[in-house]
Amino acid sequence: MLREDSGLDAVPYQWAAAGYMGAVNSGKTICGILFGASIYLGFLNGRNSAEAPKLKDEGRLEAIKSVNNLFDGFIGHFGDTDCKALTDCDWSKADDVKRYFKDEIYINTCFRQFEYVVKQCLNEKPSVV
Repeated sequence: MLREDSGLDAVPYQWAAAGYMGAVNSGKTICGILFGASIYLGFLNGRNSAEAPKLKDEGRLEAIKSVNNLFDGFIGHFGDTDCKALTDCDWSKADDVKRYFKDEIYINTCFRQFEYVVKQCLNEKPSVV
């Protein structure tokens, strides 16, 4: 949905974070939805730039602000950004991963988090397009 709204071609970008599952199969780091949204917001804020961002580049500062706002809101809404804390799944343990899929834990965790992040990214979009 975000890609279609921005008119981006999926081919060069669709695999950008494909290897990031269950906090790199550890569950001990940032939610992958936030990770991906951070990449999207950075790209969105710099998409009209011909150069890589400089330290105090206005677009980079806006990207940092966008990502900080996303994280602050996410923590306020869900209480944490840590995959294991959010899903109660330790991705390094096969039994936890099986339970995650068998019990469809993702429906009330990851799906809700994804919906929240997409709404936040869409709300952010008008300021950078």
